[in-house]
Amino acid sequence: MTITYLGQKGLSLVEVNLMGGKASSLHVLKAAEFNVPAGFILSSELSDLEEALATIGGFPVAVRSSGAMEDLPNASFAGLYETFLFVNSMDDLNKKIHECLESRHSNRVKDYLDHKGISYRPDQLKMTVLVQKMIDPAIAGVLFTMNPINGHDEEMYVEYCEGVGERLVSGHVTPTQVRYHWLQEKIVSEVINLEGTKLSEEHLKKLISESARIQAHYGHPQDIEWAVDKKGELFILQSRPVTSYSPREDKPELTNADFKDGGVSARVCTPAMFSIYREALQVSMGEYFRKIDLIKNPQGIIWIHYCYGRVYWNAEAVKEGLKNIPGYREEDFDRDLGVQKDYGPQGCHVTPTNPATILRAIPILFSLNREFSDCEAMVEQFRDKFEVRDSKLKEELKKNSSLSSEFFNKWFMEVIIHQLETERSYFRTIYNNANYQTEFKSFVKKLKAYQAGDEIDLMGNLHGVAHLDVQGDLGKLSKVADFYGLDSQKYFEGREKFLDAHYHHGPAELDLMVARWGEKKEWVDELVKNFVQHDHQVKDAYTPTFQRLEASAGFFKKNKFIAMTKRTRNFLRIREEMRAYSTRAYYLLRLGILEFAKRVGVSEVDVFMFDILEMRKKILEPQANLPDISKRKMFYQGYRGFTPPNEFGGAIKFKESTSIGALKGLGCSPGVFEGTARVILDIHKTHGLTKGEILITAFTDPGWTPVLAKVGGVVTEVGGLLSHAAVIGREYGIPAILNLNNATKLIADGDKIRMNGKTGEVEILEKASKS
Repeated sequence: MTITYLGQKGLSLVEVNLMGGKASSLHVLKAAEFNVPAGFILSSELSDLEEALATIGGFPVAVRSSGAMEDLPNASFAGLYETFLFVNSMDDLNKKIHECLESRHSNRVKDYLDHKGISYRPDQLKMTVLVQKMIDPAIAGVLFTMNPINGHDEEMYVEYCEGVGERLVSGHVTPTQVRYHWLQEKIVSEVINLEGTKLSEEHLKKLISESARIQAHYGHPQDIEWAVDKKGELFILQSRPVTSYSPREDKPELTNADFKDGGVSARVCTPAMFSIYREALQVSMGEYFRKIDLIKNPQGIIWIHYCYGRVYWNAEAVKEGLKNIPGYREEDFDRDLGVQKDYGPQGCHVTPTNPATILRAIPILFSLNREFSDCEAMVEQFRDKFEVRDSKLKEELKKNSSLSSEFFNKWFMEVIIHQLETERSYFRTIYNNANYQTEFKSFVKKLKAYQAGDEIDLMGNLHGVAHLDVQGDLGKLSKVADFYGLDSQKYFEGREKFLDAHYHHGPAELDLMVARWGEKKEWVDELVKNFVQHDHQVKDAYTPTFQRLEASAGFFKKNKFIAMTKRTRNFLRIREEMRAYSTRAYYLLRLGILEFAKRVGVSEVDVFMFDILEMRKKILEPQANLPDISKRKMFYQGYRGFTPPNEFGGAIKFKESTSIGALKGLGCSPGVFEGTARVILDIHKTHGLTKGEILITAFTDPGWTPVLAKVGGVVTEVGGLLSHAAVIGREYGIPAILNLNNATKLIADGDKIRMNGKTGEVEILEKASKS
């Protein structure tokens, strides 16, 4: 057996993972040049340790267990395995190594596994032992890079005491407690313990800085053990992911619904992207509620928030306004958006329909119906205006690299305004679409012949949905490639024609850091190579459902039913149309930002750490300095691998699917399909999908449209009836179930499943083989 040293170069990922949670984490930190005490790792007992001991500085040493099932995202195993400090002899060292290896079979480990619902299998409880040079700490403690008590992501929580950290962990001493706002570099609160233990300002700032770097290194909030020795040197003793925390309650009820399903919250969001959304949504949402007389002072409300590296909108304020509409049901509103809320014993809010509520709502309903008409008219007028301005800016883009600063700044300002006006118009369409769908479904459910899921049928077979053009044009380009070859002039000409129409699409259309097809033509080649023609037999569920409901509507409701169905389908179309305009505007904005980066001398990554208003100021005032972005960048990097709550705030609780018995999501596209589940989280790994398979993923965005043509069905963890996957699923005639929380964990790759896209139910018919 060989001895592996912490930070040793040339190890494979497999070798590092075999070290166990604690040792692998410290090895990674040591290799990244964080100040971790020297040490080595053993996978079994070994008698000849003199050379290894000499290499790390000899006795005294700490002997620490490092289990394979340790520091997991949902199970830390903290304190369950053995740790021994100040080991001073070879006999004692061998004894402690043996005890560490055996600690995996202790009763407390078995009890913990049972509590976490993890099977006790001795063969899986692999263990290594970490031997480290023992430091002589003056002060030791723990630090959480996100406050686990209140969920504040910008606040670090520190506890420490004199001497070794075991005194703190074991509860033998009350620690000094510090809450520190690391972005603003200030202490929020500090409680000194009875021993009067207090870190110097220098050591506290160093600890905060190193912890922020560690969080950024791992891309996830960390629980860090540390110590300052008697010489004043700071050491990192352990770092593991934060596994439990209380989401923030200092915010109103927030949700990332519609933002996560392929949107701006699908992944960690840059400060630039948040600021772009903020400038569009903060104004457009307040203006919308003012227009429809639903909220008297919308300007005083913060409509958009940035937490856990993601974007959220203020659902609480929206719901307060909607409560003024007779027949409003909070549960229906949440269901359509994919919000999974626990309403408690009081149940969800329902606004009664009676003379009093109707009388109060008459001005609102009048304003709302006027806004529906105005919005449809706005889209009609917007088309020509957008095309003229977009064509002009694209043409000018070709000269950008040779433009003087004066002309580039003028062009870039026009692009920013173009994108902002487009986005605000798109958001206006989204608001009206959502409210009209709610009104439409409320009306349809009162018809005599209504059957559960009829509203889904009435939203299908739209035709003319903007994003479906991609699939048709890919099919034409694929035929050219099959006949002439991918390296032919005919294909190159066909690809240019394809890109003329679809240059703005890409794998992540609401992440401005990700390139588009117009920039990466080879991505189109990959799409063509893996193209699958959509040939699902699309059953027309719309016509028979429409005819049945129309026949039952009666003389007085028939015309209203026809008109409302026509409008609800139109809103779905124009929302997708406005989405396409938005994506095209983002393409120009992305290229403008990249050119801006070159001209001000920052990297293509760092430029997205600036607020769009800061970029505008630099354009208008060229002599102005751009702000320091170092902390923003670390915050962004520190949450790139974090799975945030979808909803939080307002002291509310949300449902979470955690067991196989809870496999029920939101039916969004009808149909029953049996097939093999394929759990795929990365669009670049979808090439092998076939029509006999069901895609299980966290979310989709417009870039996934060609992928959905390949499969027999789709299940996502987030989304609602109006989500992109729902719309495309209905148009392709494949069943779609959205908002099945934890679907990618509850359903294993290779499981045989049956899905019902109307009821939202998923049944596991046969579990995948473990071999």
